[in-house]
Amino acid sequence: MLLPGLVLLGASGAMSAASAQSAQSLLAQTFLLDARTGSSRSALARELSQGGFELSDGTPIDFASWYSPRIPEMNLTLLTALTPSFGVIWGISTGERGEKYRIDPGLWLGFVYRYDITPQSTLSLSASTLIGGDFREKTCQAFYAITAQEETVNCRLAASVLPPAQTLQFLKRRSGLRETRATLRYEYRF
Repeated sequence: MLLPGLVLLGASGAMSAASAQSAQSLLAQTFLLDARTGSSRSALARELSQGGFELSDGTPIDFASWYSPRIPEMNLTLLTALTPSFGVIWGISTGERGEKYRIDPGLWLGFVYRYDITPQSTLSLSASTLIGGDFREKTCQAFYAITAQEETVNCRLAASVLPPAQTLQFLKRRSGLRETRATLRYEYRF
């Protein structure tokens, strides 16, 4: 709550009490939509954690430690109602990192539109997308006794029969845009 005559200072200088009250009004119209850990990109990392291989000296390599996050990805989305029938969806994705992959942080953006067809029925459309949040699998340096040199290789395929350079085409990449959602909903109340 603002006190009468209070002037707030912001990045651009003085902020009037009226614009501060407007900001508070928007904040009062903001609601938590979703708070969750993980995503389809986190699920991809879990998939890649299955398996392993042995080095030429018999040392076992387990993928689980390579594709386990240090801190799991967190997604937080909010809705700010601008009118009774239109709102903006926004939020953040913190990203995630493991030894052999990275999920970049991202921003959620979207909208909700609601139309009352009759007093008992409503049609609503919502859509949101993630800007950023790309998944990238990392490479490894592996020593090959056959060529007697170190080569860049896809870590998971280092022990495969493929030449090291050919394994790089199997590195996993996934855009955060794949998290885009759209929902059309009809509701009838009786």
